[in-house]
Amino acid sequence: MDTLRDIPMVRPPARGEMIRAGSSGGVYFMGDYLGAGAYGDVYECTDEWSNGLVAKVLRPAQSFEQMLAQWRAEVANLSLLRHPNITYIHDAFEHEGAFYLIIEKCMYSLDRILGRANPDWVPHVARDLLQALAFVHRHGHVHKDVHPGNVFVSLTSDRLDADKPPVATFKLGDLGIARLESDIRRWGTIMAQWMTPPEALDPDRFGVVGRPTDLYHAALLLVGVMRGEMYPFTQQEIVSGVPQQMALSLHSPYREAIAGALHPVVGRRTQTALEFWRELQFADQYALRPLDLESGR
Repeated sequence: MDTLRDIPMVRPPARGEMIRAGSSGGVYFMGDYLGAGAYGDVYECTDEWSNGLVAKVLRPAQSFEQMLAQWRAEVANLSLLRHPNITYIHDAFEHEGAFYLIIEKCMYSLDRILGRANPDWVPHVARDLLQALAFVHRHGHVHKDVHPGNVFVSLTSDRLDADKPPVATFKLGDLGIARLESDIRRWGTIMAQWMTPPEALDPDRFGVVGRPTDLYHAALLLVGVMRGEMYPFTQQEIVSGVPQQMALSLHSPYREAIAGALHPVVGRRTQTALEFWRELQFADQYALRPLDLESGR
């Protein structure tokens, strides 16, 4: 058995550099650095057809074998979970000791424009995001990392009619820590501290991490859309049910539906993405409207 190598020194790609993927034969021209994710750095790139893409390069913070395992897991997840509302993987390869993922390019992540969001966005974001989660869950996986930085906005234009406004689609990305539900540990599941669900803090009291955890995270995201910002809950606030209370305090027809997905106890929480979506639809359909005095309605 091979022993673990030391953390490798990986040279970041240079702007304008041409990188050839040995396994697929793809050719990619590297562009500007876009930012950092949980496990890698992200760069603009194009292929030989000048298609706009992004390259995710795993950051050398682990041993070679750990990086290889992380890369293989994300490649497997992205290859299996192909859906219109999940970012699409085009290629994956190793180059000079670095592991690359070539993924479709979206305009930006939701966190970039969250300050401009308003409650009218809720059904549009929710429909796309919950469809993606329903697909992930149907394949037995849990994303575990749903937040505005991992939801991307894709704009599609009609090339035959330049006067048509572009259509926005929301896509779930970064499946790096997605796992089969059966493989998730009862204790010690890796999650960002500010979005840790109650079940990750005390499974004996609240239940275990699973598919309803993604709905909890989706509900937190929708609260953020309505507020225009994400609230950094403390662990004490999380176990005390403050996120659910915040949802109920919102002046929105969606507050009950969102609060149902934020119940601290997993067994009493909204259980499926489709159920969550239907509750949001019901709230929108039967929301109280201002009385129209002129029409008498």
